[in-house]
Amino acid sequence: MLDYKIVNAKDKDSEILTSIKLVTMIDDEMDKILSYKEKEKIRKSVIKNIEMTCENYKIIYVGKKIAGAYVVVPYEDGYMIDEIYLFEEFRNHGIGTNIINKIKKEYPVLYIWVYKNNELAIKLFNNLGFFILNKGRTLIMKCNYVYYDIKDKLAEIKLGYRDRDGSFYSGFKNNFKEIFYLQSPKQLLDSKIGSCFDQVELERDLISKMNVELRTYFINYPSDNYDMSHAFLIYKDNKNYYWLENAWVKYKGIHIYDSKEELLMDVLNKFVKTVPNGEFKKVRLYMYEKPRYGINYAKFLANCISNRSIKIK
Repeated sequence: MLDYKIVNAKDKDSEILTSIKLVTMIDDEMDKILSYKEKEKIRKSVIKNIEMTCENYKIIYVGKKIAGAYVVVPYEDGYMIDEIYLFEEFRNHGIGTNIINKIKKEYPVLYIWVYKNNELAIKLFNNLGFFILNKGRTLIMKCNYVYYDIKDKLAEIKLGYRDRDGSFYSGFKNNFKEIFYLQSPKQLLDSKIGSCFDQVELERDLISKMNVELRTYFINYPSDNYDMSHAFLIYKDNKNYYWLENAWVKYKGIHIYDSKEELLMDVLNKFVKTVPNGEFKKVRLYMYEKPRYGINYAKFLANCISNRSIKIK
């Protein structure tokens, strides 16, 4: 990474900040889409905004050259990176990534905006722990430091299970419920293969250390033909609820919701669709506490259904 330094912007920097902001606001793609009237409106708004907020910006220097600039502003329940820009010769040297990671440590609730056509920026921000919150011509992305901090450990885990004798199985066999053994988080990190029940306990262990409010849920579809089940973990920050999924490959990753009710209904609807001719009224949902490691499926099930049953509307 190139060595760089950050200095507070001054009034003399307003011209270069204006040019940077205009490039960001009216990129090549937007230049084709926006009308002349829209572009003029943006230009006047940017000039006025920079005049008022110039001293909030940070100038990035590499040696004696200005490499770019950024600014963080209050937004909803946290802050937003309203601008982060590097001139072309200073890109792909790790400067932007380093700066964003430092900003993340300073602001626990952090947003960033990007045009929906800017696929490279979206991929970069996603790799840095930002996830799409609101869609439109402009995307609002929110940083989720919880998932970002643990996703690499979860990525190593494959779906399967172990039995009491220490044998491991990929996928699920017919005798799963007879031979299943619940691993501890340490055992799962060593084996790197586990069921959704095992993986939730690893997630619980990792997230609990961050002092984040979390809940674990067990879905069951009791049926003579399809006795199916799934465990999953959710957590929340100041505003949103998050469904963290690693075992259910189709939905692997993080999913953001405005409310817990919206989250639970979405997970339940997705689950019922996996049951052939599944009926929503038959599904059962339980919020459960941490089970004892080393138990079999019957004891794990008993632990889940003996806890709080959630009424499904």
